[in-house]
Amino acid sequence: MSVTFTAELTGEPVDMSSANAARVLDALGHSEPYGSEDAETFLGRVLLALAVDPEDAGRPPVVDGRFIDCGRAQGYTGARLRELQALAHYARDHGRRVTWG
Repeated sequence: MSVTFTAELTGEPVDMSSANAARVLDALGHSEPYGSEDAETFLGRVLLALAVDPEDAGRPPVVDGRFIDCGRAQGYTGARLRELQALAHYARDHGRRVTWG
């Protein structure tokens, strides 16, 4: 499964796996894998998350039988937050809300 962030289905979407999206949403102060927020508020959350936790140590991959978790590369969260920052700017400039799900 994946989570896609958009500016009300416009602009350049930001897609990520559910596990990685959960990490990013947690950094933004959200717990639900779906929702929407006005662009200014979302941008504020992104900037705060970047200021508080600019580096992500990542997570190694795990294989347990048929279960495979590919892990998360070092710096992944910060890179995704910067993409979401650009999306929030786009949404603000075009009078749209940021949506995810």
